[in-house]
Amino acid sequence: MKIVPRDSWFTMDNFFDDLFAHRRLIGDSGSFQPRVDIIDKDDQYVFIAELPGVKKEDIGVNLQEGVLTIEAKVDEEKTSETDRMIRKERRSGFFSRSINVGENIDAADIKAEFINGLLKLTAPKPQQSSKEIKKIEIL
Repeated sequence: MKIVPRDSWFTMDNFFDDLFAHRRLIGDSGSFQPRVDIIDKDDQYVFIAELPGVKKEDIGVNLQEGVLTIEAKVDEEKTSETDRMIRKERRSGFFSRSINVGENIDAADIKAEFINGLLKLTAPKPQQSSKEIKKIEIL
């Protein structure tokens, strides 16, 4: 089972990843995606998402039909009418990221923790069904 970001696009073996990395973080609808590290361990997958400026209560993690979705909302800092924005680099709005994890993972087995702006999700690898060969006796 391969873990695949649901929104990945053809990259000719990641040739253009560095060139368009910033653009990939912004979705078509104005929402943007957090950066996510995916680590393949012996018996589990670990997902670490950067969610700077997000409050724990504003994060949603869902598992539906084998797709793990991380969502969050970051409110924009209010400015007064007399303030003039010189440069705006920090994002505000809606974060969303979906990753195919396979349908054999149970949501109750996924552990989540949020520390210092990093959301860490630990999911067990799906168990392979044993394809045991049973010998049938011929009478």
